[in-house]
Amino acid sequence: MKNFCLASLSLCLFTFLVSAQESSDKPVISKASTQKYVPAHGAPDCLTLAALRGDPDKGPSVVEIKLTPGCIIPWHWHSINESVVPLSGLLEISMQGEKPSIIVNGDYNYLPAKHVHQDKCTGSRPCSAIVSMDGVFDIHYVDKSGAELPAGAAIAAAEKLMAKSAPKSAH
Repeated sequence: MKNFCLASLSLCLFTFLVSAQESSDKPVISKASTQKYVPAHGAPDCLTLAALRGDPDKGPSVVEIKLTPGCIIPWHWHSINESVVPLSGLLEISMQGEKPSIIVNGDYNYLPAKHVHQDKCTGSRPCSAIVSMDGVFDIHYVDKSGAELPAGAAIAAAEKLMAKSAPKSAH
């Protein structure tokens, strides 16, 4: 019950934040059964998203993201602020200079613009989360020193790491 109340409160907060960012007099109901998940541009294939409100390519938005087990979004930053409320799975958020944190259903994570971080879906279950963004979505990958990397190079390195840590299948 506590997790349900926390999740409900978090979703109410998202509604308030987005309504403050966009002036729209149209209510939105997004049914899970009709959401269309697409690859997130500039991100590894293990991450998909569905726009719940707004368009992340045009301005403020709320999206649901899904990550496959073991999915790593390598070290990066965004030009926008983002708020994250996990729905399922174990989402590991590593922030530059801090120990990684696992966030689960009902938790809340705020990432200010240009804050370097890495995301990983840990455990054997897929991860999903609601993400609220206060502007146009972008992603800037960086190396350990903070220098920007081309998306292709960062994603290839993350995919190599994911392949190494994937469970070996029995023959």
